[in-house]
Amino acid sequence: METFLTDALKEKYKQLADRCRAVLFSAPCGFGKSCAARALAGPGRTVTLSAREPGFSLPSLKEKWNTLILDDLEELEDEGAQQALCGLLRSCRSHRILLLSRGPLPGWLLPFQTTGVLGVLTAQDLLLDRGTADKLLQAHGVYLSASELAAIHKETNGYPLALELLAQHLERGEAFAAATSDAVRQEIFYYYEEAVFRRMEKATRRLLMELSLFETVTPELARIVTGDPHANERLVGLLRQTSMMHLEKLGNYTFWPIFRQFLRWELDQKYTSDQRCTLCDRGALYYELNEDYGSALKFYTRSGNKAKVADLLVKNAGLHPGMGHYLEMEPYYRALPEAEVRKNPALMQAMSMLCAMEMDFAGSERWYAALEEYRAGAAGADAREARSRLAWLDIGLPQREVEGLTELFPRVFTLIKNREISLPAFSVTSTLPSLMNGGKDFSPWSKRDTLLYKTLRLPVEAALGKDGVGLADCALAESLFEKGEDVRNQAMKLLAMLEHIRREGTPDMEFAVVGLLARVQIDAGRAQDARESLLDLRERFIRQEQTRFLPNLDAFVCRIDMMQGNDAAVALWYRDKAPRNPQYLQTLKRYQYFTQAMAQLALGDPQGAQVTLAPLEPYCQLCRRHIDGISLNLLRAVAEYRQNSPDWKPRLAAALDAAREFGFVRTVSQYGGAVLPLLEHTTWDADPSFLAQVVRKARRQGAYYPQFLSPAQQMEAPLSETERQVLQLLCAGKSNAEIGQALHIKLPTVKTHVSHVLKKLQVSRRTQVRDAAQRLHFIDR
Repeated sequence: METFLTDALKEKYKQLADRCRAVLFSAPCGFGKSCAARALAGPGRTVTLSAREPGFSLPSLKEKWNTLILDDLEELEDEGAQQALCGLLRSCRSHRILLLSRGPLPGWLLPFQTTGVLGVLTAQDLLLDRGTADKLLQAHGVYLSASELAAIHKETNGYPLALELLAQHLERGEAFAAATSDAVRQEIFYYYEEAVFRRMEKATRRLLMELSLFETVTPELARIVTGDPHANERLVGLLRQTSMMHLEKLGNYTFWPIFRQFLRWELDQKYTSDQRCTLCDRGALYYELNEDYGSALKFYTRSGNKAKVADLLVKNAGLHPGMGHYLEMEPYYRALPEAEVRKNPALMQAMSMLCAMEMDFAGSERWYAALEEYRAGAAGADAREARSRLAWLDIGLPQREVEGLTELFPRVFTLIKNREISLPAFSVTSTLPSLMNGGKDFSPWSKRDTLLYKTLRLPVEAALGKDGVGLADCALAESLFEKGEDVRNQAMKLLAMLEHIRREGTPDMEFAVVGLLARVQIDAGRAQDARESLLDLRERFIRQEQTRFLPNLDAFVCRIDMMQGNDAAVALWYRDKAPRNPQYLQTLKRYQYFTQAMAQLALGDPQGAQVTLAPLEPYCQLCRRHIDGISLNLLRAVAEYRQNSPDWKPRLAAALDAAREFGFVRTVSQYGGAVLPLLEHTTWDADPSFLAQVVRKARRQGAYYPQFLSPAQQMEAPLSETERQVLQLLCAGKSNAEIGQALHIKLPTVKTHVSHVLKKLQVSRRTQVRDAAQRLHFIDR
């Protein structure tokens, strides 16, 4: 059977062979290591050996051979045999040695890699690309359309064994459907069972099956779930012997996906339902001990342990939504009987906040009223807890007016001081990089920010405890910044306070402060410095396992990428991290929704930006999100302007009216060159002085970041249906002859269509077509 290798693999092997004496093929079973090695070895005498063979010995350099292919390297455990191979690697200069292993590079060969004697090809190198997969299928007499081939490649991910088995099914006349995919997967499982699994020790097989329930495995999880005191030793051994499991980071193991599916299949065959529930219970206990309540709830639910689910929800309800992951746990809350919820103040608080975050404000107030009713009938510690949670909701519910907080905070401070209440864990940022526009919008306070700073700083910070450390100084600086004032002195003060905030405060406040400092850097034209500040904070949060901040932090970095014109990074964030589901609005993700809309504008999709922003409009109005409302109207105005819709004018006017009310200059000017054309053509004349200030600062931002949200490449004219098909084939790297064969059209006609496609995409060469097609969303990035 012909061996199919990608051009990329051939090129990489050639580069390694030119400078290395030996090449290691490291990949799990089914990647075609042996076939690839034989095909790449080239002419000359090749000796093929297996380290698994009894009496295995290496050939002498005096014997007549050009290439040695040594398979099953992971089985070479004898120290003498290892030293013999090392000696051969040192001395052979005119011979080629190809090593094949199901495991990673062993430590005893590492010196040869670092000195350039040994090169490594991985599983990723051996995957087949779409073109090579097409050749394999055609060798079986299977000819597919571009869309069918794309679907198959997505299904198999280029895994050689899966493609070969699937080709055999299609060759027999079977259709590519779910049943065929299932049959191929079953055959792969039988192969793994025979070639890999049965060769392992019984204890190792048991360990792997029981851990297959979990996406990421730690030594502690392995010990708790399996009860095996040697679990960590077995994991380390597996890491050395196979590529089916790899180290994601120190102490965190993950399975190769299809191998995990195989292990789950084995587990389902060999363990009863009760046994699997017991494993889930043990895993849930591990997550509970590590305060990962989301994962604990998932596995307690799988095991059917309803009592533990209710207990964990009560614990989770004591946390702020930014920490408590209310939205992720929504199904568990919703599954609780209402009578059960009404017995517990923490659960009623959680339900009120959960409803509010889903814009079910009537439901939120209903649960608030239920909590008040509970307080009226309670006494002692129960009444105190209910009052505490009502105070928490009074501060945190997004539908409540912030104006009332000026009276509420001193009252709450007095209650705390008199030990009448104890405020649950809080956060005024909801994991956003802002205080003014975090858990609540404090724009109304900006009208008298300096006075409120002087009068409310002490009671606010005292009422919020750790959550209030640095709050007042950050809020004042951010208010002045939004107004367009010079806040360098305030920024230096916050920078000096940062270590105190880290030590005595919360990560939420740290993110708000660093976020403000980054915005000050951006405003001064130092976007790269801001980017580095955020990435440093990101590494710090990862080390501290504060992963709840990462989605908004990554969105912030994406905005800087837009400013720097890094379309590739923007497209990558949009593909992998954007919420992408405006039909089900999650208000805690609004910073990401706004970033998504900005990315769509930057990538040339103003209509998509409109779809993303539309669901946010009622939320901004009902919860009086003034800053978000200004951004929403500005971005929708830009989208409408680019779609030649006259509706941009009232949108811009509404944004300017709101910005003028609070004196927010930078809230508008931050959009720089994207909003400048609108500002220069607006008929808004409510405050010429304010408008002039906004325009002046927007021009400066436009000069700093000329590519920020700049209109993407436009089509000269729409493509016909045939031209769209030609474009797809051009992007797949097809020649004119191949395009003609695929579409059953003559070569001169193909050339005419190609010429039209290039002209309409406004590019001059075929090599530019793929990038243009990605920017215009004809193909995925």
